[in-house]
This record gives sequence, structure tokens and C-alpha cells, in this order.
Amino acid sequence: MGFPSKINYTWAKGFPGGIASANPRRSAIPGPMGFIAGGAGVTVGAFGWVQADGMTVLNKPIASEAPTGFVLRDQTALITAYLAESTMLLPSGFNVQLMTGGDYFAVATTTATPGQAVYASTTDGTLATGAAGGTVPDGHVATGFIVTQGGTTGSTIIISGAVAPIAGSNE
Repeated sequence: MGFPSKINYTWAKGFPGGIASANPRRSAIPGPMGFIAGGAGVTVGAFGWVQADGMTVLNKPIASEAPTGFVLRDQTALITAYLAESTMLLPSGFNVQLMTGGDYFAVATTTATPGQAVYASTTDGTLATGAAGGTVPDGHVATGFIVTQGGTTGSTIIISGAVAPIAGSNE
């Protein structure tokens, strides 16, 4: 971290990818080798998709399908960019934890209000919000998560996903 250049008078509400409550959580069940970040790495605090090999995770799908889960901020990432002070990228080959239910801090590319549905971009896994049951934004897919604490575009919000297994799923 560089030399401090400002003073924060209040703590941040939370950090993207972090756990937002003590409520129950649910994670995607990996194979024996776990989930591993793909070639370009995986962005924390965005949605991730397990690829055809059942192990590699990317922030984009194979096809236009729902994401496997939300990428949890549960370990320290390496800062690999020269003179960088922080990163949200899990480097290629690092373990990835994908959450399918629970409450998490996130940042949306749209203004978010409680009760809205959460959609994932099929190009980079970032979040957009919209009316539940409404039209899915172009280039996005439904995630099954909803907004439980909203905010303005680019601010930290809380998203929540069901923790009970979905009927017919293998989890």
C-alpha cells in the first residue's frame, strides 16, 4: 500500500465479495481438485462459471447459462501488477470459492433497490439489477440472487441468494 493520502471518517459498509451477515451460506460443491481460476484469473465480487472440465472457473459462461456462483473474497490475492496497491483478481491456478446462497457485499453497474433481481454479465460476471420477473438486460443472465440492501451505481450493496437446495439440482 502506498503512503496514506486521505482520512476516512467512517468504515466502509463492506468489501465486494465479502460475507455480509452471519446467516447461513451455501457454496457450490467442487470436484476432488476444487475449483481453479482460469488462464486470465477470476475477479472477486463478480459471478463465476465452472467450465466444461468441471474445475476451471472464469467470469464468463460457456453458453448463456446461469452462473455457478458468486466469487467469494476468502483469501489473500497476490498483487502481481508492478507498483499496484490492491487487486480483486485471483491469479490463474488459485483456488476459487463459488457461493450459491447467503448474503454478500457486491458492487452493481446499475442503481440497486431492495427486492430487485441480480443479473450477471456474460462478458465479465459483473452485476446489474432490475425488476424481479422483468426483462433480463442484454448480455446478462439471471443469477437467482436478489438485492437486500441497495445503493447507487458503483456503491457497495448486499445481495442474497437462497440457501436451500434447488429442486432437481445435484447440490
